[in-house]
Amino acid sequence: MTGVPVRGWKEQLRRIGELALLGIVAVLVSLPVVTVGAVVATLSTAVGHWADHDDLPSYREIGAEFVRRLLPGVPVSVVGVLAVLVAAQQVSWLRAGVVPGGGAVLAAFGVAIACLAAVVLLAVPRLAGGGWRAALAGGWTDLLRAPVAGLAALAVTGVAVLLAVLLPGVVLVLPALLVLALHAVHRRLVLPRQR
Repeated sequence: MTGVPVRGWKEQLRRIGELALLGIVAVLVSLPVVTVGAVVATLSTAVGHWADHDDLPSYREIGAEFVRRLLPGVPVSVVGVLAVLVAAQQVSWLRAGVVPGGGAVLAAFGVAIACLAAVVLLAVPRLAGGGWRAALAGGWTDLLRAPVAGLAALAVTGVAVLLAVLLPGVVLVLPALLVLALHAVHRRLVLPRQR
């Protein structure tokens, strides 16, 4: 016996429903855009607690965590939005031939963006225990130590993006579930390499 409690389907549905509701709240709170950094850090903390203790912290605790993360998250949100806009513009220029180099430069740029995205995704579970700077440094170390974890993080994010494109309404419930998937990648593929 492993000691894991056996749950019925109703309990499992309730637990997933909690995460879906948390995802809806996260989407609504992210609408001002400058709150995205704080929302991601707060989600990571709440989902990490859910994974460790089999229950979400109270919404009062989640709210207090969001307030604590708000100001440090604003620069992260701004830099993130600017990085996405710059990357999109660069890809557009490369495709249109405005920037010389063609397909080879576009492919190299794509690999660089994928690596940076993997670092950010691997940093998300680390936000449960610290700030963005330490989490990003840890994400970089994790990518170097366990490149397969970076690929897995990109894959689960790709699945989430595909679901969001194919079923637009699903985007409301995806954030907490995606963060849970990133925590699972971290626990399965990163933590064993640290021991």
